[in-house]
Amino acid sequence: MLRNMFRWGRAKGVTQCSCEPEWQGLYTEVYGERQLALPRDEMATLVGYLDLTAHCAGCGAEYPKPWGLASQ
Repeated sequence: MLRNMFRWGRAKGVTQCSCEPEWQGLYTEVYGERQLALPRDEMATLVGYLDLTAHCAGCGAEYPKPWGLASQ
């Protein structure tokens, strides 16, 4: 529950992916470097702690579901 606290404060709306098919690939930026992200059943602890966001590699829309870094 604590790890989701950071997301609750965001006031921006969810942007839909405009790719066909949707969410062809995900990425995030960690310390200025692009990292591969993958959908998950629950948000990875590091992602919530650092308040990272994942984006569609095609259109750049913010991914609204749980995800984690591919390297973890």
